[in-house]
Amino acid sequence: MASTKIPLTLLDPDGGWVNAPVHVSELDGLPVLLHFWTMDCEDCAKQFEAVNQWVVDYGPKGLKVIGVDVTHNETELRDTNKVEGFAREHGLRYPIAMDDGSMAKAYGVDKHPAFLLFGTDGRLKNRIGGKDAVRRVRTLLKDLPGQEPPALHGEVSREQEDQVAASNP
Repeated sequence: MASTKIPLTLLDPDGGWVNAPVHVSELDGLPVLLHFWTMDCEDCAKQFEAVNQWVVDYGPKGLKVIGVDVTHNETELRDTNKVEGFAREHGLRYPIAMDDGSMAKAYGVDKHPAFLLFGTDGRLKNRIGGKDAVRRVRTLLKDLPGQEPPALHGEVSREQEDQVAASNP
């Protein structure tokens, strides 16, 4: 997978945000996990508990988690009240960008849920989607404590992820 820099304009602090806007300067030198989801996705909802736990476990170690609600209905696009209510209902503890689809399109995210993991250099390191995404992301984040996961310094292949997952059930 070719490394890709985070398109800074896609994380517009003046756009629709829930829980708190994220300013691009806050991401400098940090690993970033983007979690793409939709409010009507059952598999997405099943992942929220794990993602919240990663905020608790890895946030203090530098990981910045940002949810991306990919809205497909123009009337919901700027309905922050609806997304805020959804976030409260699901106990989401991380900032949520309300995407009109441009961010998902820019990253080639066409199925939900999906995770994009960026390294400290701001480049895309891993694209992870599907029902087993939580297990695969957990494998990448598991190696802490006290330092950022080695997976964020370089690219990790699916085969490497599966080898790590098999050795750490």
